Amino acid sequence: MRSLRGLPVSPGAVDAAVYLYLPDSYEVPAAWPDPPEKAVAELVAALDEVAASFTASATNATGDVADILRAQAAIAADPALRRAAEAAIHAGSHPARALLAAGDTFAATLEQSGNDYLSARAPDVRHICDAAARRLVGISARQPPRPTSPCVIVAADLMPADTATLPTDLVCGIVTAHGSRTSHTSVIARSLGIPAVVGVPGLLKLAESATHIALDGSTGEVVLDPDAATRARITRTRQQRQQQLERLREAAGTGRTTTVDGTHIEVAANVSGAEELAHALDQGAEAVGLLRTELLYRGRREPPSADEQVQMLRSLRELLGERRLLVRTFDIGADKQVPFLPVRPERNPELGLRGLRLARTHPDLLDTQLRAIASVAATGPTAVMAPMVATLDDARWFRSRVEAAAMPAHVEVGVMVEVPALALTADQLSPYVDFVSIGTNDLGQYLFAADRRDEAMAELLDPFAPALLRAVASVCRGMAGEAWIGICGEAASDPAWALLAVGLGVTELSMQAVAIPEVRAALRTVTVEACRAAATRALACASAVEAREIGTSLVKETT
Repeated sequence: MRSLRGLPVSPGAVDAAVYLYLPDSYEVPAAWPDPPEKAVAELVAALDEVAASFTASATNATGDVADILRAQAAIAADPALRRAAEAAIHAGSHPARALLAAGDTFAATLEQSGNDYLSARAPDVRHICDAAARRLVGISARQPPRPTSPCVIVAADLMPADTATLPTDLVCGIVTAHGSRTSHTSVIARSLGIPAVVGVPGLLKLAESATHIALDGSTGEVVLDPDAATRARITRTRQQRQQQLERLREAAGTGRTTTVDGTHIEVAANVSGAEELAHALDQGAEAVGLLRTELLYRGRREPPSADEQVQMLRSLRELLGERRLLVRTFDIGADKQVPFLPVRPERNPELGLRGLRLARTHPDLLDTQLRAIASVAATGPTAVMAPMVATLDDARWFRSRVEAAAMPAHVEVGVMVEVPALALTADQLSPYVDFVSIGTNDLGQYLFAADRRDEAMAELLDPFAPALLRAVASVCRGMAGEAWIGICGEAASDPAWALLAVGLGVTELSMQAVAIPEVRAALRTVTVEACRAAATRALACASAVEAREIGTSLVKETT
């Protein structure tokens, strides 16, 4: 038995056979016998094939998985990467060698950026270049893991396409030698519900002789060839977690989520497609509080047609029945670039042309999307909102475009509150909106001038920070009695924060499916008055730690 420790990235305790995944290696010739022009053509063809394969895989996926696969396609289509490889080809290098070298240079730049999110993208670049290089040397593509019996995948790392296509009925867990909490392997494992631990030092050498492995994706524990006592402990942990989930489901109940005093607080889901929605409804979602539509636009060389968008919207509408579908118009820009729009150099894309700002520059894209929404809206309750709204004029312009799209009268029109300027003018918004949805992720990042993808900024970006709570309170005061107020940021997933938000005046909370039962259960044990009292105390706190204690105490008092 050998105990190891890594980063816990996807919860769950498992014990199964080892499936050691070691992709085959290959040699790259030093020289290319044909003219450089032919080598460049082969390079372009190989990268185009890789981009096409990821785009095709993305069409069969949803949510984070689809988004990541489209992002991989965008890397393969990156003109800067291609130019760097072409330069090496003209200097006499074999195209595969040139591409691998260019990929290493790009990846090293990301690793040295000092930004955890960007550093986690370095393996993606190397994986893409490896996939294209294999084509250039005439060998078969890297084969993904193909287990035939229940197992835990043990690997140096996994490509997003590898992870996305894992048979979840056979793969009980994932353990990798490399990776981070924000790596795509981690994100996809969480999305698929596969327990996972990454960044385990010495894993591969030790796993060569192991036949069994146990892991706890909540603690980072990994045990090779566990003894009977360890296996029994892992089994107990798994059973306890399952029992806890069953208790939560029972406490969450079914139907509308109401507080002890009978106030309805709608608990909705953030989704990207029909598969995610089906899971969210199973968890007790009462509506869709945020449909991310930009995934339809990612990795494409031309925008999706109105018919394509209608097809996607109808698939969700059919699942929802009489429940509301809230559609966010495309949030393109910043880290969500699309190949069919020219890349505009921006020193700080997060503060640049994104969301509604991009829509105002390309109104034809927005009008096509709004027409698609209008054609589906007649079949059930529907709402539409715009991201990255900064001014009252933005809100006025968006409403005018919605009305021009011949939207049915029952459709609610709203905006996301992510920009502090809008939070400060919320009392003037009511002529243009029926609701607002507060995006706590971006609102927090802009309030504190702190990149939300930088783990070094985590302390500043605590959702319990009094400044963020006061910003939410300001919106609630400004909109009180004029429009309903929702939350669609990650903060809504924390029951303690959700109860404080209700105390501030929020009546809708939208979150990932996995958080729905716990939040519903917490709401069913409180009165709105208790939430208001706790929120008042939290607003007076000097630190996030103090405010969190107040919210957590309210949850504990009622459970």
